[in-house]
Parts: sequence; C-alpha cells; structure tokens
Amino acid sequence: MGRDSYDEQLDRLTGILATMSREAGTAIRGASVALLDVDRHAAETVIADDAILARRRAEAEAMIPEVLVRHQPVASDLRLVVCALRIAGALDRMGDLAVHVAKVVLMRHPVGVVPQPAVPVLTEMADAAARIADKATMVLATRDPLDAMQLGLDDDEVDAAQERLLSMLVSGWSYGVESAIDLALVGRYYERYADQAVNVARQVVYLVTGTVRL
Repeated sequence: MGRDSYDEQLDRLTGILATMSREAGTAIRGASVALLDVDRHAAETVIADDAILARRRAEAEAMIPEVLVRHQPVASDLRLVVCALRIAGALDRMGDLAVHVAKVVLMRHPVGVVPQPAVPVLTEMADAAARIADKATMVLATRDPLDAMQLGLDDDEVDAAQERLLSMLVSGWSYGVESAIDLALVGRYYERYADQAVNVARQVVYLVTGTVRL
C-alpha cells in the first residue's frame, strides 16, 4: 500500500477516536440525567449504548497491527498508533463509568439515589464531567497542548466536589448507610471518569510533544 492509503488508515483511526469521545460525553450526560431526574429510560439507554463504544474500541485496536505490519511508520506516526490504543482504552473506560452510574440508578429505581441536600454537589460533578468530555473531544481535534492542560484544571474541580460530597456523607448524614454508600460510589465514578478524560489529554500531549506533561 502507498502513503495515501496509509494516511487514509490513520485518518480513519483518528475518526474512530473522535466518535468514541463524543459518545463517551453522551454517555455521562445520559447517566447524569438518569441520576438527577430519576429517569429509568435514560439509564437503560446508557447501558445499551455502551456496547457501541466497546465495538469502536475493538475496531480501533484491530487496525493497529495492520498499520504497523504493512507500513513503515515514521516516529510521529508510531506515536499516533501507540497513543490511539491508550486513548481508545480510556474512552471505553469512560463509557463504562457512565454505565456504573446508570446501574446505581436502576438498582434503586423508582427511588431516587440523590437526596435533596446532595443535589447541588452532584449537579456540579455532572456538569464538570460533561464539560471535561467536551474538552477531551476538542483536544483530540485540535491536538493543542494548552487545551489539554485545561482538562487538568477541570479535573481539580471534580476532585474538590468529591471531597465536599464525602465530607457531607460522614458529617451527620441522615439518609442511612445505604444512601451514603451509593453516593460515595457515584462520586467516585465521576471522579474516575474525569481522570480518564485527563488520560486522553495526556496522550495527546505525548503525541504532539513526545513527552507526557499535564
């Protein structure tokens, strides 16, 4: 195969990653709607659609051996395929974490998971996660290290919100142990979702600069 065909394969690979990133953002938004609105249909949709992300990851991973074996990639191309594997894994994991939130909703439905005192902090975490997902998609498109670094700041916001949530749960929480466990888990899922988005940005920085700084 010639260079044109090779470039087409790389373009297809990056296109899959961009699609996965958008789908991971849709997943966390759907999970947040399910959580905050006690929406069973939204939760079920997140869980059903997760299979699509898994298939896209498998498609991306299946392309890598062919790209490496049938061509002689230069250093920048080689970084791209290595980063693509890591990014696909992180995006798939983001979808899995959205599923975890949705499953907590279904487990308690029709009872809501989030009592009123915890609504503000969970809303903040949900909004931050959606914003981080959008920025991860942007970073994949722009490959701008400055955009990537911004995700680290957004991740700090999620971490701070999780700390406030945990403090609330251990300070006279009056909704029972089961509720506290559910919310601690949900908070952890959002925190890990944001971490995976930062991993995506970190790989973009490595792709562009050859170093990992974030």
